[in-house]
Amino acid sequence: MLRSIRALKRRYLRNQDFRRYALYAVGEIVLIVVGILLALQIDNWNSGKLQRESLNKYLNTISGNIANDLDRLKELRAERIEAYELGVRWFYFATRAPSYTVSEVILASDVINEASTLRHFNASTSGYEALKSSGILDELQGTDVETLLYDYYDTVARIANLEQDHNETTRLLSIQLLSRWPENVEPWELSSATTLTAERFESLQPAYRSVLTDPSTQELIFGVFSVGPLLLQYHRLDRLGRAFRHLVEVDSMELDAAAAEILDEIFEPRSGIGQASIIEGGQVNWHSYRVVSSDANDPRLSYEASGQGLPSPYDPDSFRRVGDGLHVDFHGGAAWAGIWFVAGTDDFDRQSPDYSMYDKLLLEMKGDAGGETIIVNMEDRDDPADGTSTRYAIELSDQWQTYEIDLDEFETADLRILSVPLGFVFLDEPVSFSVRTAQFVDTG
Repeated sequence: MLRSIRALKRRYLRNQDFRRYALYAVGEIVLIVVGILLALQIDNWNSGKLQRESLNKYLNTISGNIANDLDRLKELRAERIEAYELGVRWFYFATRAPSYTVSEVILASDVINEASTLRHFNASTSGYEALKSSGILDELQGTDVETLLYDYYDTVARIANLEQDHNETTRLLSIQLLSRWPENVEPWELSSATTLTAERFESLQPAYRSVLTDPSTQELIFGVFSVGPLLLQYHRLDRLGRAFRHLVEVDSMELDAAAAEILDEIFEPRSGIGQASIIEGGQVNWHSYRVVSSDANDPRLSYEASGQGLPSPYDPDSFRRVGDGLHVDFHGGAAWAGIWFVAGTDDFDRQSPDYSMYDKLLLEMKGDAGGETIIVNMEDRDDPADGTSTRYAIELSDQWQTYEIDLDEFETADLRILSVPLGFVFLDEPVSFSVRTAQFVDTG
């Protein structure tokens, strides 16, 4: 009996030892597994950290590329606008005199030179291409930064296509112009007319007229007005780039209020909503509007409606930017005249957007002398061009002042289909004034 009890004790002790060893082994295994999992987690964390750091480096490189793009874009946009505005001054505000003055010949030379210059926007894509080749582009998937990045470089591609088409047309028209250039006049005699003697200048009048009225010259100059879609894409690219750079700067993958505000400035013509801003800082928004002028003395009008042989009430300096204002100079001598800002970028893009969400037209203007009366009007697409559309008179000061006009004042204009959101009408008496701002606002 005693031996049986001792055997049971020995067996119990052996089982206890086994349990201790088993628990120790299990503990060791658990520690090893935990260590492995912890090592994997640390490795994944380090790997993720390295990927995020690498991604941030790529994004900062792309942001730097875009900064360079936007600097070049600003220059290019200014160059195209300068060419556009020279064309406007020449095409719509020529004096229609039988001979040209020296200043008109020089202006014509500047217009031809600007109109025939080929311009290209070459985006910096090195950072973007490196990111695509890195294998970590998926890290951006589903983020606002990814959307901005794709939209930015899609816009770059659209700009390249538009510029290629525009430059090819410009190149062909320039070749035609050179092939038809009169033999008795040198190109420098156009650009440096101030160096010519009075006799030589007078003798070149027929040659000047031959060059400047040639269809190829007219088409070349008119071609500067076809850059409206390009300017719209430049505007879009600038806003996309600025929003992207902001998000990189604040280290965010999602839009914040500041980035959203930048993107809200992008104008989408397809929305059917009128671009609120017509003139900013004296600069017409040529990506959304074009200008036309007419007067009672214009021989292009019907004989009954025009004063045949009467001088133009404008000259090429009648419509130009001076400082931060758009200066308008009507010389008088015409029973009526007008300058109208038309929605759309060319005659083949006639638009009548909806402005009914706005309730006021804000104009910041000043007169050259003070006391000038300016007649403002607007027309919808169904208004006849006979002077019956509503006109609103404003008396100007010789200092900048802001005028708010209730849109209800323009009783004949259907705001849902405005084709001429702003016009200035002149009646015989000379008037000179400047406009710094013209925009629609919703004060509700």
